[in-house]
Amino acid sequence: MNTLVKIVVSTLIILVLGSCSSEQSLQQYYVQGTEDPNFLVVDIPASMLNLSESELSTDQKEAYQSLGKLNILAYRLDPAKRSQYEAEKIKVNEILKNEKYEELMRFSSGEARGVVKFIGDDESIDELILFGSYKDMGFAVVRVLGDEMKPENMMQLVKAVESSQINTDGFGQLKDFFESK
Repeated sequence: MNTLVKIVVSTLIILVLGSCSSEQSLQQYYVQGTEDPNFLVVDIPASMLNLSESELSTDQKEAYQSLGKLNILAYRLDPAKRSQYEAEKIKVNEILKNEKYEELMRFSSGEARGVVKFIGDDESIDELILFGSYKDMGFAVVRVLGDEMKPENMMQLVKAVESSQINTDGFGQLKDFFESK
């Protein structure tokens, strides 16, 4: 009986360990980034966008209320450590290759490149991910976290943000990070 219990327990342990994914998640990558001085990690609540809800359309208001926060992870390029920078970009690209991240669009403009991906479906986005790099500066991964964000409303919200006075206090730290070499 004792041997049978050991076999069952051993089998359960193997199954549990085997079911754990060896792939790194974006959340794990963020956590590791907080422990690495080469990274800057900033959490910005949606309220920092400083939008007046009374001036928003119904769709824009719904989109704004569905936003939770923005998690920003930035890596500044140090030319002396270019191989480390490239290795970090590869890690992010590998994470974003996971099929749970659906690609929305890619962009390229001169020395800047990026991709926008999301987790969710056509009717409800749980997380929007922007990964962009600039040749001589570094890269940033922005996770827009929310609750049942609707793609069609998000585009309306972008228009509202473009025409508003955004509170840049939370973004100042990011700007300073890239400008201080």
